[in-house]
Amino acid sequence: MATTCDLAVIGAGFAGLTCAQAAAVRGLNTVVLERKPEVGAACHTTGILVREVADAWDIPRNLTRRIHGVRLYGPSLAWIDLCSSGYFFLATDTPKLMRHLAELATASGAKLRLGAGYVGCERIADGFRVAGHNLSARYLAAADGARSRVASDLKLGANRKFLVGAEVELVGVRGLDEDRLHVFLDSRLARGYIAWAVPGVGVTQVGLATRGPIAGRMDALLDRLAGLFDLSRARVVARRGGLIPCGGPVLPWRTDRAMLLGDAAGMVSPLTAGGIHPAMQLGRVAGVAIANHLLDGGPDPSRAVAALAPTFACKRWLRTAFDLLPTNFLFDQLLASATFRRLAQVIFFHHRGLFSLEAWREILLAAR
Repeated sequence: MATTCDLAVIGAGFAGLTCAQAAAVRGLNTVVLERKPEVGAACHTTGILVREVADAWDIPRNLTRRIHGVRLYGPSLAWIDLCSSGYFFLATDTPKLMRHLAELATASGAKLRLGAGYVGCERIADGFRVAGHNLSARYLAAADGARSRVASDLKLGANRKFLVGAEVELVGVRGLDEDRLHVFLDSRLARGYIAWAVPGVGVTQVGLATRGPIAGRMDALLDRLAGLFDLSRARVVARRGGLIPCGGPVLPWRTDRAMLLGDAAGMVSPLTAGGIHPAMQLGRVAGVAIANHLLDGGPDPSRAVAALAPTFACKRWLRTAFDLLPTNFLFDQLLASATFRRLAQVIFFHHRGLFSLEAWREILLAAR
């Protein structure tokens, strides 16, 4: 016999679980379909949380470690330190954090089906029938990743521009300043983006994202890092990788009784590739709005999401410039520039809009 629910969420990532928890706690019969056998398995994200996420959600302390600044390196490995008073990042044990979010969702009443991959859906009179799972839903929230199959089936927008990312987790790294995100600008290693070394929770996360082929780049990055840190006893304990959308929000990302969330909607910064904050923020907003709509006759839920959804207009422009400039020629010179330093401060530490008056006021006051 088919199961009927109010909300079907496709994908148990940051956006999907946050949406499901917010909807279920308000009384919606919510089902989450996740293709992996375990939440948090084979994560595709570095899992760094900005302070805004830490302020808005109660993240268990044992799953995180605080980092207060960024060390930004040029191709010559010359570097500058960047920090902002009161600001911090959280490195996370991402698989355990994902399982924590799943526990919150299920404790709120959401039903989580693991090993339940999405294979298709069709519209019915009062919502959707989800193929292969004996499931019908009044509303569909698709958070099924950068190559969303739901988006294709519903003829919604698709991500067209991507970075390719790869990361390893290492134990035994020594000589790494553990209060800094170590960020590397070098187009030979990471064309169109960055490489990084993050002092994580019990491991050091080393990775990069780039335009085009990634083969051989991780080995080259580790060779570079061996000149900065002691890797003589380091060993790899985990690997991950995947596509990172960098073209901005897809259009359209919504239709009658359905919307895309997270990477599926392209809600990822084209410049910094940060997607966790908008995923969790908009996931929660979506869950609340869907509940209000289905339970109380509230407005179309997509209106609430659209009101907060970023356009990334400035960051898309900077992404284009970053792709076109002969970057390695300029990077070391830029690191010595006070103007570039202030711009980097805004990019790394302020998430209210790249050129918001509030962000620039803080930066200019700090620069005096």
